[in-house]
Amino acid sequence: MDESDQRSTYVKLFDKIEKNLINLKILPILEDCGTVLCALSGGADSVVLLRFLHQYLPAWGIRLAAAHLNHCIRGEEADADEAFCRSLCEKLEIPFYCRRADIPTLAKDTGQGLEECARAVRYAFLEEIRSSLENCVIATAHNATDHLETVLFHLARGTGARGLCGISPVRDGYIIRPLLCCTSQEIRAYAAGEGIAYVTDCTNDDTAYTRNFIRKNMIPAMQKINPRCEEAALRMSASLADDLTCLESAASRILSPEGFIPRDAVSDASPALLSRGILVMYRNYTGSADNLSQVHLSDCMSLIRSGKTGRISLPGQAVLFAEENVIRVGAQSDILKSAAPAPVPLSVESMVVFGPYLIKMSKCRSNIVPPAQNIYNLAIYSTLDFDKINGSIFIRTREAGDVYYTGGMHKKLKKLLGALKIPLHLRDAFPLLCDSEGIVWVPGLRPRDGCGGNASAENPVYIGVWCAET
Repeated sequence: MDESDQRSTYVKLFDKIEKNLINLKILPILEDCGTVLCALSGGADSVVLLRFLHQYLPAWGIRLAAAHLNHCIRGEEADADEAFCRSLCEKLEIPFYCRRADIPTLAKDTGQGLEECARAVRYAFLEEIRSSLENCVIATAHNATDHLETVLFHLARGTGARGLCGISPVRDGYIIRPLLCCTSQEIRAYAAGEGIAYVTDCTNDDTAYTRNFIRKNMIPAMQKINPRCEEAALRMSASLADDLTCLESAASRILSPEGFIPRDAVSDASPALLSRGILVMYRNYTGSADNLSQVHLSDCMSLIRSGKTGRISLPGQAVLFAEENVIRVGAQSDILKSAAPAPVPLSVESMVVFGPYLIKMSKCRSNIVPPAQNIYNLAIYSTLDFDKINGSIFIRTREAGDVYYTGGMHKKLKKLLGALKIPLHLRDAFPLLCDSEGIVWVPGLRPRDGCGGNASAENPVYIGVWCAET
């Protein structure tokens, strides 16, 4: 290839990347940033990305830095990659950040696969550097072939439309993929034409890794059907991403202002909207929906459609709660957030706060009125015959095996709370009025047999319970 041909290749590839910064919605992010941190492995993709950014960013007054993580998987070869990246950045006068991480040991300790562990550590390293730089975005060298590989990977494992969107050009508003418009073949042809050196990871040829198998076998087979299959996959994913954005916008409208899905909205919502609503709640709670799979969504949908109450554990220590009146996503600790506070003694004239509940007791009925604050609701009232109380009286939460004597028989408290439709996340903090004999009153039910106050009671005591949550 003569010099003019080389220059043509150079101009064509870099022109293509620059023009697609708008299509990929990357340009607005670059316009507002001060530094771009390039993830540099030393392979062809990341080296070409670094050289493009090195040429493109100065005109915008944007600084460039590079980061390399030595995974310590390939011994001397990995050390040589690190030295190559360091030398390249010194030559281009680019600030260089480097760290070594013993991924094989970390993966073993955490029970993760090598690829999964390496990715997590790599992004954590990039995030750490990003936080130390002014107005910084991260650039990774994912290309169109990587995108198709990811789509096929998701398809083989079972996915919804979100999985078919593959690699997003922009993630979390600050991770950009400028090479997503270029195929792996184009990038390597450019590097060869320009005489650009790069390193090769020998593990990329090991088809025991699923992604390598897809890259080496499935993509070449697809290219025989359509030589431009990478571009076709990008168009498909872009179209699906637009559809999902529209769906999520519509799904957001079935959420209450507090971020719940009212149970009565479920019957009118299509499965597509309901699943999007779940995803929106999950993302609002965890900050990202990357870990929520189609299997998780299917499990949640099955519970909701059954009309039953219950909960589904989700990644990120999140839980979907299907309650009597609402569907919501929260933390596992929500179930226990006021769980088993210490028992609180009561006197005849008293007012106590117990978790999200307020309890007032008095011999004067007029004292049992809603509190001045407007945050309490679910008011429950009762009257007790205080002469029938055995020993001291106190408030506690439920305990395993609790029973309640009512209607001439002992009944399991667990079933009674379900019948009262107490939300799941409030049951472990639900206040029970007790004496030395057991539970005297379950708010919402009649007092224990023999303890109810009436007009003939010599020592009536009035009690009210309010809850700050619904």
